[in-house]
Amino acid sequence: MERVTLSISAVVGEGWELAKKHGLMLAVIVLAFSLVMYLIMIPFSMPSQEVMDKYMNAMQHQDYDGAMRALDSVTTGVGYNIASVVESLISIVFYAGLARTCILLASHSMDKLSFDGFKMPVMTYLKVFALSIVVGIIVAIGLCLCVLPGIWVAVKLSMSVYYLLDHPEAGIVESMKASWEMTKGNWWAILGLEFVNFFLVLLGFCVCCIGTFFAIPWTYLNEVTAYNTLLTNYIPEAQYETV
Repeated sequence: MERVTLSISAVVGEGWELAKKHGLMLAVIVLAFSLVMYLIMIPFSMPSQEVMDKYMNAMQHQDYDGAMRALDSVTTGVGYNIASVVESLISIVFYAGLARTCILLASHSMDKLSFDGFKMPVMTYLKVFALSIVVGIIVAIGLCLCVLPGIWVAVKLSMSVYYLLDHPEAGIVESMKASWEMTKGNWWAILGLEFVNFFLVLLGFCVCCIGTFFAIPWTYLNEVTAYNTLLTNYIPEAQYETV
């Protein structure tokens, strides 16, 4: 089987066409989620009266280190840390649903934007969470080994979550194997796409920050377009004998 070569320009172009059609509504969804998360974290981010008293007292005595320690105590409190963990879990669930929605839009399985992409079994969300942790640990180990191995592994496993969302019956190891196989021969193209996505988000941030909420869905649409292209490079082991 001839392997597909990924074209960054073609991927970004197709992603842009999808973004023109669905990007605005996706941006509204991302913005609404961000606002909800912000409101949830506010009560845990506000310094107490005791902390403010310590801060003001330190500032009056020009003890700037003490003032900073007083403010840092807010983010090291038990309540703040628990809220941060909860926020991270909710974020994983949300962005998993967003990624699957983009997969359905890019594959034209969904013509009109809806929340059907979020309607996944709890087990799928749990597997996505576990896969994210496993990949994160592997990449972190690679980054500790002179950085470059971490970047290399991160690119090789970049399609694993998309594969799992597209094939909810798959396991964590199978999803990682699929990504590893799919990305063969296209490592530099995928890395280049990630740089393009980074600059799109950066550009969105420069547009009064609000552009970020449009740029994020666009980058997802770019990545799932790349995923759909690379998927033809992967044949599950169960199908080897029939191909």
